Amino acid sequence: MAEYSSDFDFVEDASGGKFVPVGGPLQQLRRLLARADITGAVSVYEESGGAARQGLLDEAAIASFETKKSIALMFRRARDFAAAGKVYEHAKLEHDAAGNYEQAGDFLAAGNAFRRGGELLKAAACLERGGKATEAIALYRSAQANEALAECLARQKRFDEAAAIFRTVGNAHAEVEVLRAAIESKQGGSTAARRLAELMVQYGHPQRAAQLLLDTARSVPEGKQDPGLLIELAQMLDLCGNGTAAEKVRQKIVGLVAKPVLRPQQTVGPAKNAGPDGYGFLKALPMFAELTMGDMKALYRSCTEATFKPGDDLIQIGLPGAGLFVIVDGLVEVYGGPDASSRLLNTMGAGAYVGEISLVRDEPTSARVTARTGVKALFVSRNSFAEYVYNNTAAALCIYRLFTLNLAERVRALSAAR
Repeated sequence: MAEYSSDFDFVEDASGGKFVPVGGPLQQLRRLLARADITGAVSVYEESGGAARQGLLDEAAIASFETKKSIALMFRRARDFAAAGKVYEHAKLEHDAAGNYEQAGDFLAAGNAFRRGGELLKAAACLERGGKATEAIALYRSAQANEALAECLARQKRFDEAAAIFRTVGNAHAEVEVLRAAIESKQGGSTAARRLAELMVQYGHPQRAAQLLLDTARSVPEGKQDPGLLIELAQMLDLCGNGTAAEKVRQKIVGLVAKPVLRPQQTVGPAKNAGPDGYGFLKALPMFAELTMGDMKALYRSCTEATFKPGDDLIQIGLPGAGLFVIVDGLVEVYGGPDASSRLLNTMGAGAYVGEISLVRDEPTSARVTARTGVKALFVSRNSFAEYVYNNTAAALCIYRLFTLNLAERVRALSAAR
């Protein structure tokens, strides 16, 4: 860009005179950018209502790399994120281009820029938000991001496929949720029902498992003709102490197979104690109070189960917070320092939660949280929470509003206590 000697001319008028800009907005912007006066350029661009936008974009396409960066920075500071994204794209700065396209709400352009820059997970998330779910799924597969792939499939209501992936990665509670959705949406048929029943028994709910299989045998066409499902139903009825009903089911099986069916009860794994309802504790958190059932279930799927022995630290003071812990079983203690001599601030049990600030701020923690007993918790990592709110914008608005209100209430209470 050429350098000009003056930006303004003095014009006399009835009040004595004033300075007026020389040339149109594009010429003024050229002069200001040539002098690296980004602040002045932003002011001119904003005051002109973006009149020079196309002219600057045309020049950016053929300008030097440094000039491209100056123009992009001016657009960004003026909050014209779409134009900034285009210029960064001209400069081959794909990460910067993608970020600005995201802020402009152009998720397809953002996804393509992230993909060109090799950021496949971000590309997939943007492409899904832009309506290109098939491309997003392919990228998640390429990146071998199985959890993210399963969530994407679940959002596309491909529940049976999502369940298979959750099973592969060992996320049992997420598998349960998508299997339930698969059955509700008539996907998976008797196969989904059998797998869900197996999980129900493992987690101490044989009666629910028996009812599920019984409903499936009655309502799903292939269920009535599926010997495997009927065998499992008989096993569940035995576990529930209803041997008479179990024997009736076995009599029906005989007509479907060539030889009598024995009682293969050894195939059913040992039942675990049902234990507290982790989903209920998560749902009870104030910041999630306005989420719909669908959004709440999606958040629950993003959790992982964490266990701690007495003396283990859930949160270590001075280190970046990992995410939110919701205590499902056991007791934790909160200390104001890093060692055994630290002051005990609080003791919390089932239903309590710690680490919520780390969901939104990547800063060192100010307290230590240690398991007093054996502890079982639901854990929401910063990354999984970021993915969740990115793909659930309505839920994100609710969460951040309630999060802010809850934080303001805490500050008010602390101020009143002083």
